[in-house]
Parts: sequence; C-alpha cells; structure tokens
Amino acid sequence: MSAVVIGVGTNLGAREAAIHGARQLLGARPGIEVVAMSPIYETEPLGPAQPDYLNAAFRLETSLSPLELLHVVMRTERRLGRKRRDRERWGPRSVDLDLLWDSRGPHESERLTVPHRELMRRDFALAPALDVAPELGARAVRALEDLGGPPRRWGHEALVRTAGDRERLEVEVEAETLFDACAAFASLGEGRRRPWSTLHVVLEPSAEAFGRALQSSLRTGFEVRRATLSNCSKSQWVAQFHGVNLGTHTEAHVRLQTASGVARQAHLEGSIERPAI
Repeated sequence: MSAVVIGVGTNLGAREAAIHGARQLLGARPGIEVVAMSPIYETEPLGPAQPDYLNAAFRLETSLSPLELLHVVMRTERRLGRKRRDRERWGPRSVDLDLLWDSRGPHESERLTVPHRELMRRDFALAPALDVAPELGARAVRALEDLGGPPRRWGHEALVRTAGDRERLEVEVEAETLFDACAAFASLGEGRRRPWSTLHVVLEPSAEAFGRALQSSLRTGFEVRRATLSNCSKSQWVAQFHGVNLGTHTEAHVRLQTASGVARQAHLEGSIERPAI
C-alpha cells in the first residue's frame, strides 16, 4: 500500500457536504482507505468572479496505480455532479479532485503528472496537503511561507453521518440550512456482485421529493446502494442513485423527515426499510 494525497475543492451548492461525500465515495472503493482528512480552508477563486472555494485534502492508503486512481477520482467527481468542460478551467465547479502527491515518487504521463505541477504555487492545495503529509518536507513548508502562509480555516463543517445495513439506512446531515445539506451522501453497504449503474433524477428542492424518488427507484427493481444529491439550486436538486438493477419489483417504505434546529442548523434524517426478498 502506498500513501497518496488527493486535494478537493468546491464552490457550488453544498460545499462542505460535497467534501465529505467525496471522502466517503473514495473510501468505499476497493484498494483505497482514507486514513486522514485535513481541516477545511476557505479561499478566494482564481479566474472570473465566482463564489469562494472550500478546500481540503485526503490522505489515502492505496494499492491502485496512479492512472487507476485517476480513473476513480474522475468517476467520483461525476457521481457528485461534476461535468468537465474545456471552458471551465478557471470556472466554478461542484467538486474538483486532484492527485497532489504520491509516496511512490513522481509520475509523468500524457494524462497525469504527480506531484501536481502547481502544488508549490497554490496555498489552497499546499496547506491541506502538508496537514496530511508532513513528509512533503521543508521545501513545501518554505513554499507555503513564501505564499503568505495557509489560507483561513473554515469555521463550520457540515456533519454527514450514515448507519445501516441491507434493510435499513439512516442518514443525518447537519448544516446551516437544508439547502446546504442537499449534497448529502448515503451508503447502504457493498451490495450485490453485479455491475453498478446510476439513475439520475431531477427533483423539486425538498426532502420529501427525494424520498419519493428513492422509493420509486426501489419499486422498479433498482437496488440502491448509494445515494447522492448535488447540483443544487433554489429551483431543483439532482439526485443520483447508484446501485444494481435486479429487475424485480420491491415494495419499500421511505421516511424522510426534516426539522429546524438552533444556531442556523437543520437536520435531514431518513431511513429506508425493505422487507426480505
């Protein structure tokens, strides 16, 4: 197993929840263990006018090659709603994942360069990378000092908690508003050994609509193993249900409740209950 640092940045939708969702999606892949996550930083964007970014870094222990890991990273971005376009190099994005450093040493190919070419020139990548990989060493520390030191820490983190088994899923998301929590990630476990596919559904922006869509997918024979919400706006959410199409109808009861809290907090709690087949 080798140590690898993945940088993550996001400035659209539920930024904090997208970071936590990326961490869980990466950690669910065979051959990858997420062993550490840096603090979250808030940084001003490069390029055209757009919202500020949240940035962090994950330290992975992995048996995957750099190119295999790149494939996983890009698939994770897609599952969290990222659509790569040539014109968006400096534009806003729901999530951006980069391979920053690899303990196996440099990698150079047509598709990938590790360490990242801009690592030593970007405080928003270098600061979280040093948090999880101090072996980057004195050169990296000096480079961060020359950049003015680390960016400001983000003071509020969304909490995404999941628990459950094959029959039941419970999700709790804590964020400033329900809108900020809409990029929640939920997992029901490993699932059956069949090729996975993804259902994309556009919803009205409410927890109840998410519950109805999840219930509908289960009843059409699609066994949902993971669910994500992303591409959120005030008029719609985009849901992705990742799982296996078994082709058998399954009755399902879905409960999804929301309750306003204090200190600008809201909770999104849900469960899926299915009878044994």
